[in-house]
Amino acid sequence: MNFKQLYYFTVIAEAGSLSAAAQKLGLSQPPLSRQLAQLEESLDTPLFKRSAHGMELTGAGQVLYYRAKDILSMVSTTAAEIRSFHGGLSGILKIGCISSSGILTTRLMSAFIKQYPLITIDLYEGNTYETIEKLKNGLIECAIIRTPFNTDGLVCIYGPEEPLMAVGKPEYFKDIPGSLYGTRNTFQTAAGSRTDGSDHCRYHSGLRLSALLGRPLIYYRRFDTIISQAFQNHGLRPDVLCKNDDARTSLQWAGAGLGIALVPENISRLGEGLGLEMHPVLCEEMVTRMAAVCLDNERPLSKVALNFLKVFEENV
Repeated sequence: MNFKQLYYFTVIAEAGSLSAAAQKLGLSQPPLSRQLAQLEESLDTPLFKRSAHGMELTGAGQVLYYRAKDILSMVSTTAAEIRSFHGGLSGILKIGCISSSGILTTRLMSAFIKQYPLITIDLYEGNTYETIEKLKNGLIECAIIRTPFNTDGLVCIYGPEEPLMAVGKPEYFKDIPGSLYGTRNTFQTAAGSRTDGSDHCRYHSGLRLSALLGRPLIYYRRFDTIISQAFQNHGLRPDVLCKNDDARTSLQWAGAGLGIALVPENISRLGEGLGLEMHPVLCEEMVTRMAAVCLDNERPLSKVALNFLKVFEENV
């Protein structure tokens, strides 16, 4: 198995037939067919199901296709990365981020591009586990992820604490007794400001955990541990309507009036255009933090990645 065979393989998979792939590559069909045969022989497994209608990936072929795309991406960016290693004023920033980074990623990238306008961003989006896996595989140099996560083998730069926000249609909050609202004397928002009761602060009050009782809750599955533990610590039992795999899904369900979404402050702002109310949950256990992470090993980071980490530290 070699680089050329992997490249030809991905073109065949995307074209759907040998003839279409050969035309795209500017090759005749026989040598392309030989390259594929050699690849399948070296792996001792068929990669395609042949039929009169074209070629379809087998299960093994699907696995190889996604791995091959990652490998080809790494190869194509390595030269640019090496060229930009010392200066860091131009080149490629290979970075991963998660959906619940919300507007923070946009704000950070805006600040980074303003300082380094010649940089190209190669952004990989996924959940925390997928992003850390790409980091370990060398597809990206750094990532923006959110607690909780396993910090083993990682160097982390943390942003401020964010509360989980209760986000929903106004009718879900209108009958909450005043006693179930409260204040937090010191509260650091994702934007970096502190709430101390003064008029310029973003939030002066929020909901006590007990205010959520009997209300259908919707949240990202990764927050299940901290949410369940918080209710348990207070001797309460949540009414969970839905656990899902994307904080944006929680907001969409809340926007449809299905219940109250529990999402980090940073992404809760995406609900501002949906006619939703947003209240911080006043519970010390229900907080999360954004973090910029890289691998804790002997492999040096490019100057481009180091510059980004500096921008992150200055702007979170």
